[in-house]
Amino acid sequence: MSAIRRRIEGVTARFDAVLDGMSARDRKLLIGLAGFALLALMGGGFSLISGSLDAMELELDQRRQDLAYVEALKGDYADSSAQLADIETELQKHQDTSLSAFMEQAASKAGIRERLDSVRENSVVELGALVQKNHTVSLSKISLEQALDFLYEIEGTGYPLRVSNANFKVVKVKGEKLLNLRLEVAAYSLLQTEEG
Repeated sequence: MSAIRRRIEGVTARFDAVLDGMSARDRKLLIGLAGFALLALMGGGFSLISGSLDAMELELDQRRQDLAYVEALKGDYADSSAQLADIETELQKHQDTSLSAFMEQAASKAGIRERLDSVRENSVVELGALVQKNHTVSLSKISLEQALDFLYEIEGTGYPLRVSNANFKVVKVKGEKLLNLRLEVAAYSLLQTEEG
């Protein structure tokens, strides 16, 4: 410790000797230069700290925006999960009813059970956890009102299906205009997985 103290005293003594050897004008210039250097150093440090704080503030703002976005996604996810649960419940309600049985019930309610010619399955496609079965449904010699009643029955009862195409053909039967109706229908159900 005493060696360090001796060195500091030696440097101080040399500095004092240099100052004593200077004129008053040179001392004022040295003190002014030292003050300017100190102010420049402090200003540079302040500028550096200020820039660093600005960068941190920008990063904090970005993090807050990211957090708000994640919270919005969390809300959307919760809404989507609830909607998915509702859809799965709806699909499970009709899981045991085949499309042909459903079409027969709808035709009976519309009063055209005997006019339902066929319900034919064309293809089956797996869409993730869903199975899409594509069918062709044919009805013949029905009135426009009966066709609309039938379409209302199949679309309005909640059975998980989508009519992708409808072909209407006008036919004359005993002078009366009737319709032959052919529907392309996609019916949806949950994919059955084997457990065990």
